[in-house]
Amino acid sequence: MRTPIEFASTDANNTNTDATPWTQPKRSVYQDKILTETYEDRRLRLPIGSTWLRILPAFQSSPFGWMMAVHAINFEGGRFAHPKTLRRNARSVFDHAYSWCLANARESLFSKTNKKGVRLLSDPLAVFWCLLEEEGRTVARLFISSGYDASRGGVAGLGHQIWKLTREVDENGELVCDPIDHAAGVQIMIEKSHPKGAKYPSYTLCRGRQSAPIADFLAKMDDTEIKALCPLEDVIRELSEEEEWQCLEKVMDPTWVKKIKESLKK
Repeated sequence: MRTPIEFASTDANNTNTDATPWTQPKRSVYQDKILTETYEDRRLRLPIGSTWLRILPAFQSSPFGWMMAVHAINFEGGRFAHPKTLRRNARSVFDHAYSWCLANARESLFSKTNKKGVRLLSDPLAVFWCLLEEEGRTVARLFISSGYDASRGGVAGLGHQIWKLTREVDENGELVCDPIDHAAGVQIMIEKSHPKGAKYPSYTLCRGRQSAPIADFLAKMDDTEIKALCPLEDVIRELSEEEEWQCLEKVMDPTWVKKIKESLKK
């Protein structure tokens, strides 16, 4: 008896007659709009294994600290920084949409009992400058990670874990050390692992024991890296109102978005 051969079914719906065997399918690109385009290449991408880094202290001219709390709004296929990240009490198009839904379609909003609802509120992110060695060079990178504090369950975001590490106190209530201090600060180590079968990677943190003066790092950096350093408020991208409306249309039915726009004119 001959072994039957099973062939793959043909795709009757494939109407792309221009495709060839060498045509690469278009990849879905996540639109992370937290950083300005100038600084996007400065984003730190942690590899599997150990990464030692030195956190950069806050700039004297900046009203923000060494870590910026970014309020990130997520939409289908991306995210952006809520304007209140840079300007206190600033409102977003998503805030108007949330108020409109509360008044007109409360059942459409995301909640514990409505996981498929529309999510219009922001999530916390942590952003800070750090200096580290890559391929034999000391470079400046922007760390971006979740600032979630685990208050609603689950695991705290890596950004929040780093914040807690820098604020750890001893039995007398004194800081164990200040990793951010210009001269006496230390490096921190992030150990990243991603066990087979795990949905997300896990992280382990620790502080170095030897002081790592910022001046020593700067002395080893070339001019390009030094010039890249700037206050954190200069690296955050702020969308225009029209860009925010476009993002909202990726979350809500465009007809609803139109109604929300009209309600603001009254």
